[in-house]
Amino acid sequence: MEKRLWWRLGAVLLLVPALLCGSGCKQGAVKNKTSEKKVELMKEPYKNEEFATGTYVQVLIYDKGHGDADFKVVKDQLNELAAKFEVYEQGESEFDKINAQAGIQPVKVSNITFKLAKALEKYAKSSKGEYNPTVGVMTQLWHIGFSNGQVPSDELVKATLDKVDYKDIVIDDKNQTVFLKKKGMMIEADGIGKGFIAEQLLKTLKKQGVTTAVVNLGGHAYTMGKNPNHKDGFWEVGIANPQLGENQDSPLVGVLMSGHTSFNTTNNYGRYLKAGDKVYSHLFDTKTGYPIETDLLSVTMVGYNPTYDDAYSNVLMNMGLEKGMKYVNDHDELDAVFVTKNKEVHISKHIPGEFELLDKTFKVVEGVAKD
Repeated sequence: MEKRLWWRLGAVLLLVPALLCGSGCKQGAVKNKTSEKKVELMKEPYKNEEFATGTYVQVLIYDKGHGDADFKVVKDQLNELAAKFEVYEQGESEFDKINAQAGIQPVKVSNITFKLAKALEKYAKSSKGEYNPTVGVMTQLWHIGFSNGQVPSDELVKATLDKVDYKDIVIDDKNQTVFLKKKGMMIEADGIGKGFIAEQLLKTLKKQGVTTAVVNLGGHAYTMGKNPNHKDGFWEVGIANPQLGENQDSPLVGVLMSGHTSFNTTNNYGRYLKAGDKVYSHLFDTKTGYPIETDLLSVTMVGYNPTYDDAYSNVLMNMGLEKGMKYVNDHDELDAVFVTKNKEVHISKHIPGEFELLDKTFKVVEGVAKD
């Protein structure tokens, strides 16, 4: 059996054969006969790792002759996007400026920030608020995932409720402005930001002449081209064990073998707050101002559109197993793997036979998995 290395990214893990080398190493290559240009793909990719946009970013390139120059372009783009999208305490990003002018006046933004703002509004509307980018005031109050995270008073929680409404986002196409109607409102990209950024990076790599690559952003994996190490071109993606601090029989619940290009996991173990015996999710019920109560530990969206899939992994997590599974099975464009708190794995009907269970303390109770 070929040795595989598990690159643990907190949620989704790309399974890569052998050891990955740095961007300057040379590897054996395989020819891509389907391309008009001569393309040589390596079995072991060039690799680059950065910490940007508030998360761990890993880029793998399989095209021979690419590497350092492409990684520099990607790094520069990451820094540029971080400067525009991240919500800083210094108030320097374009999103900070939008939030600072909430209830006061519209803010003119750059083309890329405007494009992201429109995506935020689009998926908030299509999910009827299950994904809500105006939740920023709640995330700031609780600060879940940070060292100073704490459970706020009920009075403070209730004070956030009237400041969280995606219908209060005003997008002006003519003037390219974004406006939040109420003072104190905060918009944030958390929830679709990783998918959106991945789309931009993959487009950039394609312009650089790269045909086959993987972008890992904080536990989400996005691919371009076909896996040169699999006869069908499928990618092997491991779904991490989502138990919080418990002894784990395997770092993975299982492996998904798929021809999809976008793998997004929303979970309760990447960012959470533990207060006494209670664990609070970083996702919020915007009707109550408190973290969601769900029967799920994680949801992995499997698809072809990074931004869409990122948004809907959050939507499905908010919905819970029963409602979420029904929603996925009713939409042919959606595929997902649900992992529940009672250690059950539920696989949507559109991806039968592609999931291999590794940790036998879990069990597949819905959908088809490999024996």
